[in-house]
Amino acid sequence: MKELKLEKDKGASDLLAHYVHRPLENKIVLYLMNTRITPNQITILTNVVAYIVAALYFLGFLLPGSILSFVVGLMDGLDGKLARAKNQTTELGKMEHAFDLLFEFSWFITLALFLNRSSGEALPLVLSLFSILFIAFYRYCYDIFGRSMGVSLDIYGNFERVFRRIAGRRNLYNIHILIGVLAGFPLYSLMSITVHAGLTAIIYAWRAAKHLHTADKATIR
Repeated sequence: MKELKLEKDKGASDLLAHYVHRPLENKIVLYLMNTRITPNQITILTNVVAYIVAALYFLGFLLPGSILSFVVGLMDGLDGKLARAKNQTTELGKMEHAFDLLFEFSWFITLALFLNRSSGEALPLVLSLFSILFIAFYRYCYDIFGRSMGVSLDIYGNFERVFRRIAGRRNLYNIHILIGVLAGFPLYSLMSITVHAGLTAIIYAWRAAKHLHTADKATIR
């Protein structure tokens, strides 16, 4: 089985997904495609493990939760690749992205709730809220651009192809959390995630507006 049949056309996005997850996922999928395991089963298992991460954060087991979040990141790429390898892709399968976003937000919320409960301060909740707002905004910009232009924003131009490696994504937010937990300052994780998500929102909104404006001018001419 050629690797091309496992990959999406645009390939992996962030640094972790491209350089670490991609080769591991491909090896795992090459094994799984000869088993009776289905893409839907992997999707369900991924979500179960993801909410175990949320529970660990809520209960204050931050290091185990953080480590397990990287396992979820790896598992999250398996179902789509397995579906392509077994020729079992469906339109319903695209709903996976909505569930991914839901458990991603649950991680921020449960981490913030634990830190709020531990410190009595509202700052973790505020940071979690802004992180979610920024992520929801830039994902909407991304989706609007894709529907309008017929191509993903993160591969539209040279700048976007480079920026996608460091743009705010769950895999990279997991690194923020791990560093904060290991350093003993998990609140800093939420601070840095908020900044990362905010910068990503600004850049994606700017680039989407720029390219859409250029397309409008070309149409008018």
